[in-house]
Amino acid sequence: MVKKKLILVINPGSTSTKAACFQEKKLVNSREILHGAEELKNFSSINEQLEFRKEAVLSYLRENGLGPEDLQAIACRGGNVGQLEPGAYEVDQAFVEASFHSETPHPANLSPIIGYEIAKEVNEKLGRTPDSPDALKAYVYDPVCGCGIPEKLYTITGIPEIEKPFLTHVLNSRAVSIEEAKREGKKLEETCYIVAHLGGGITVNLLKGGRILDLVGDDEGGFSPERSGGLSVRLLTKLCYSGRYTEQEMQKRLKGKGGLMAYLGMNDLREVEKKIAQGDKQAALILDAMILQTAKDIVSLGAVTCGKIDKIILTGGMAHSKMLTDKLRERVEFLAPVDVIAGTYEMEALAFGILRVLRGEEKARRLPGQTKKD
Repeated sequence: MVKKKLILVINPGSTSTKAACFQEKKLVNSREILHGAEELKNFSSINEQLEFRKEAVLSYLRENGLGPEDLQAIACRGGNVGQLEPGAYEVDQAFVEASFHSETPHPANLSPIIGYEIAKEVNEKLGRTPDSPDALKAYVYDPVCGCGIPEKLYTITGIPEIEKPFLTHVLNSRAVSIEEAKREGKKLEETCYIVAHLGGGITVNLLKGGRILDLVGDDEGGFSPERSGGLSVRLLTKLCYSGRYTEQEMQKRLKGKGGLMAYLGMNDLREVEKKIAQGDKQAALILDAMILQTAKDIVSLGAVTCGKIDKIILTGGMAHSKMLTDKLRERVEFLAPVDVIAGTYEMEALAFGILRVLRGEEKARRLPGQTKKD
């Protein structure tokens, strides 16, 4: 029997839905529900996956014997709902609408919707109104759009109608920056880190004082396991107008079927390394190209602070690869010392962020234009 109430964490990804419960800072249980290609092909859009993903979370709760009375708060990964400051946001109907109609389709957009619906159902079952002091609430912490409002200097591109988007792995990049500052015995506000998140998509982020100052997004830098990265706009435009692909097919080539997937037919770095160990020269060449391009992205952000970087942090799932991190280190450590914090800390970052809200150490905002009811 659970004595203290729990924070439920919901984190949908491209091929899985992660759910976990934390009792303050202690992980009580967790589950990663994998979604195979055969399951997902039945949905024509990510929004159509809403009930499917929600049921995955509810089944996790049932399997662990958790009921409505066990939950204290729901912490949700957030997608793109417009440029926001980092930190916590209370999910209301406006946040739900913004998530559902996001211009950037991603399973993360479903997380606050799922959390909001579960909270609403729990409150109704327990006879609480949304404004009751003991009402269960859903929150988002450090959404992908939570870089803050960037300085104009960093948003200018070669076409006035297109501004550089500030969408990145905010949650994990800030979490490992906080961890690195603790390791060094520094205040976060005094640090300047470059964080390379090495996952299915690769982003490189310059964090000064814990805030993202500039970045290389997953669609503008080097390629990654599933994404094409930046391409020659001349050749890309020609391909788009060749008549060979629909817009949806091109989007999939850029994000989902690009990068390692396009060259090698696989997006799992471990499988690529097996091929290299077996003497596959093409696999070795493509991986070296990805590493080189990532290194160039990392070093490019050094120009923003005139080379004044405290540490380069390599994180994300691919940071578990010694082959990859050693080769990256060799190319970038002339700029700053390199630390590896492998894996992702998204579940902990979500839970701990909302715990700080519950303790009164941080305040949860609402979307701009929304006011909190008394």
